[in-house]
Amino acid sequence: MLKILGYRDGTLNKINLEELDNNHYDLIWIDCYAPSNEELLKLSNKINIGIDELKVGLDEQEVPRVEEEDDYYLIIYKAPLFEEDVTTTSFGIYVKGNIILTLHSDKIKSIGRIYNLLNSKKPKIFLEKGTGFFLYTLLNQITLNYSRIILNLEDELDRLEDILLQDQGKNVTEEILQLRKTLVYFHKALVSNKDVLSILKRKYLPITTQEDREHIEDLYYDTLQLIDMETTYRELLVSMMDMSLSLENIRMNQIMKILTMVTTVFAVPVWITGVYGMNFKYMPLLNNPYGFWIVMGIVVIVIIILLYIFIREKWI
Repeated sequence: MLKILGYRDGTLNKINLEELDNNHYDLIWIDCYAPSNEELLKLSNKINIGIDELKVGLDEQEVPRVEEEDDYYLIIYKAPLFEEDVTTTSFGIYVKGNIILTLHSDKIKSIGRIYNLLNSKKPKIFLEKGTGFFLYTLLNQITLNYSRIILNLEDELDRLEDILLQDQGKNVTEEILQLRKTLVYFHKALVSNKDVLSILKRKYLPITTQEDREHIEDLYYDTLQLIDMETTYRELLVSMMDMSLSLENIRMNQIMKILTMVTTVFAVPVWITGVYGMNFKYMPLLNNPYGFWIVMGIVVIVIIILLYIFIREKWI
């Protein structure tokens, strides 16, 4: 799927690939999502970048980096990916002259959000400052998406903590493991993105101005802060996992204690009744008309004594 926007003199136009002419626009943004082989071939011929080079941007396992080619720049970046679980995916940003191409095989919400913003608000806010500022806008939206997810995770951590403290009968181990898995993905992605931003903020690339590099530097420190937050939350999850396992052990100990008390309470009565169930002719109280009630009284007294001991030791 190809979406192409051309900007010139405060006006934004939707154009087709056949109409693409970078001489008619100040800035052109091409968003390419899961393209077919035919679309990729047409795009390659139109912007004069090889298909093999374009396929690099479609590889979701590519390592984030900045590559400077003869006539274009390639930036591989990590973005959050919303599937069954929240993970991350790599996508490519190609900058060639006044053309910015975003190429991705997965649906990235941040890119869709920018597209909607350009169509609903004045596009000059994002596009009039050139390719460098629009590149910053793309990376900033992705960082904001990371920030929103991590802040939501903070609320989720509070909820799980309340469950652990208030409802000890509920096992939240699976949810904790899932959140920790998400944070591990985020840690790897944010550290890789940090390295990309470090290059962009200090390297004097023709596609960025000094003002653009200052904005990217702010984004770099925002990413560092997100890494710190993610590390803190991951440590909290480890603590919550330990707490969950401890509470689970406590519950198991309580169950074993109850089973032990039940076994102890009925062990002596069962032993007594078992003795009188043996086939002997001469046994104490066997011929006594009150023998049954005497034995039952002994059984009740033993049970009461055992219960008293359990209560005194605060087992009940």
